Parts: sequence; structure tokens; C-alpha cells
Amino acid sequence: MKHYECRNYLSLDCEKGMCAIDKVLVPMDGEGSDACPRFTDGFLCKFCKNFANADEHGIGTCSGFEKKDWAYADCGAFTCEKFIRQ
Repeated sequence: MKHYECRNYLSLDCEKGMCAIDKVLVPMDGEGSDACPRFTDGFLCKFCKNFANADEHGIGTCSGFEKKDWAYADCGAFTCEKFIRQ
């Protein structure tokens, strides 16, 4: 797991974010991007019960709406009305 996948990750730009608990900058990927022991699943499609069948690129199917459609596993779903935590 990575920092950006955590519920406590606050995105600042495309390279870094902030831990809402520790109030420190954390990289999105690369060195130092592994999640800490307090990791909690964030609001990403891959953590939703309506997301399934992801391929090697993280593209899967969302079945939460009337019409099934593709979705990225790492897509932010914090405003999705159909998000159901697994």
C-alpha cells in the first residue's frame, strides 16, 4: 500500500501530499511512498464493492450505476454517490 491510497492522505499536487494525522509531507510514489502502519483504505474505486475485474493497468468495471462502465482502480471516489466500502 502507498500513502496516496490512505484515507488520511491529502493531495497537494501531482507529486506529493500530506498525512492528515502527522501533518508531514509524503511523496505520492517512489522512495518513502509506502504507507505507514496506520493505513486505512481511502476513497478509491478499487476499495469499492461496485468495482471489479481490474486488468494489469488497473482498469476495471464499475457496476454501481444503471449502466456498467469502465473505471480506474486508483480513481478518487470521495464524491461518488455509489461508493460502498468493501
